[in-house]
Amino acid sequence: MSADVLTAPAPPAAAAGLNAYTGTFGRREAGHLLRRTIFGPTLKEIDDAVARGLSATIDLLVAPAAPPSPPLNHFFTDDPNVPVGQTWINSPFLDSADVGEYRWPSLRGWYMNNLIEAPTRLREKMAMFWMNHFGMADVGDHRVQYDYVQLFRRYATGNFRKLIEEITVHPSMLTFLNGRYSYKDAPDENYARELLELFTVQKGQPGDVNYTEDDIRQIARILTGWRVRNMWSQEEGPVESYFDAGWHDEQPKQLSSYFNNAVIANGGAGEYRTLIGIIFDHPETARAICRDLHLYFVGELSYKVETWVIPRLARLLVESDFELEPVLRNLLGSNHFAKAQRQGTIVKNPYEFMLSMARPLGGYGHLGLDLKTGYNLGNAYHWWASTMDMDFLYLPTVSGWKAYYQAPGYYRSWITSTTLQRRRRLVQDICWGGVWTEGQGRPFDWFGFIARLTTPDDVNALIDDVAALFLSTPPHPDQLTGLKDVLLPGLPDLEWTIQYRQYLANPENPEFANPLLSKIKDFFRALFSLAEFHLQ
Repeated sequence: MSADVLTAPAPPAAAAGLNAYTGTFGRREAGHLLRRTIFGPTLKEIDDAVARGLSATIDLLVAPAAPPSPPLNHFFTDDPNVPVGQTWINSPFLDSADVGEYRWPSLRGWYMNNLIEAPTRLREKMAMFWMNHFGMADVGDHRVQYDYVQLFRRYATGNFRKLIEEITVHPSMLTFLNGRYSYKDAPDENYARELLELFTVQKGQPGDVNYTEDDIRQIARILTGWRVRNMWSQEEGPVESYFDAGWHDEQPKQLSSYFNNAVIANGGAGEYRTLIGIIFDHPETARAICRDLHLYFVGELSYKVETWVIPRLARLLVESDFELEPVLRNLLGSNHFAKAQRQGTIVKNPYEFMLSMARPLGGYGHLGLDLKTGYNLGNAYHWWASTMDMDFLYLPTVSGWKAYYQAPGYYRSWITSTTLQRRRRLVQDICWGGVWTEGQGRPFDWFGFIARLTTPDDVNALIDDVAALFLSTPPHPDQLTGLKDVLLPGLPDLEWTIQYRQYLANPENPEFANPLLSKIKDFFRALFSLAEFHLQ
């Protein structure tokens, strides 16, 4: 979290948790909740949430879901260990062939397609929260990249302390911040510094700190001895971390008064767990992660948020033994989260921008794509996101994406002169021929989407459904008029009913289908070009 945010001490008797929301829960409130917690809700998901109610919808969001099947070899025929159609996540590398040629796009296509097809769960949004929180990039072996994505899914709404314990000795982090080379005679301070500065207590405000430089040096000594085996290996066996006692500094380590002057004796392979327990006794650990969660799900941090909201969330987190689910339930079900002035205030990141078109429009199941083409389509989405400055495997810095830490711009940093043009170009492609892969566009099922609306042959009901689905705040009447003019240029409302029913009676007749499809595409191009569509 940025050091530019003004913080304040917690009130002496801060209650645990925020006041629950007790207002109406209609399409607008349900849409707000789902836009912030999943990647692009469908109209059915919004209407089902309304019927279910707020509490039951939050129950669904935090409920477990079966993990997605692992990524597959989608085209490569030169890996004798992994036939096409089988997974590679436990298979070695080869001297005779570059298996990265297929594993690199397999992982990316798999991830993007899973986002499009994801169930109504908080898991994927929280997994991306953790990707940002730990800021890893270029950890090498594709098997390790897959494993840490799954780790973040597994701990999506789980225990924060246990996640820190696992990531501390995970092969990805030991590789990324050089922990696998940290030796008792030359302790590497990279992870020790980020563990405090970014991952737990964080830096504090100018003139105030939550740790000392000597704390970093002592923690680096505590973390010596951890190594990684089988990275890029051509031998059978998983990539894994292990503890080498001969590399570990066995002398006592003393932390500063920020950590109650704790002295940590040699604990061998379990010593780092003792350290993490001490770090989690520091009051700023709970406050820091609650700030990050607030910024991610609710919005920017004001003095009032720092003074009243964060202390209450932090106390609830501590009382819950650092289980995140109670905090997320409380935050997402609070009056603070649901307030109308918080709706439509966050600029969508590139994944959210793309998937808020792809998921509501139904994805690509109607195309019946084969394995290779389906993965290539997922890669096309990954490529678009990377051109808009977002790549889930290559974060720009260990601090993550600056939209989630860099004050005062925060989410506004997603929009630059370059990325805005990329967004506009993507809208043009999607609404015309579809996302391009293998020499052709892959279109959405536009007529299928229209048919799923409440009353598709009523132009006003159609626009109401679409606005409730794709826009986080009610559009201005002039915008509604402009959108209707795209469908009915100067014509009475009844004309839409006539044209749509003529199409239904003759769906294979291009005389009726083509003009209507052209209007629908133009309509959505206008809708997705609104500034409001970039907000959630």
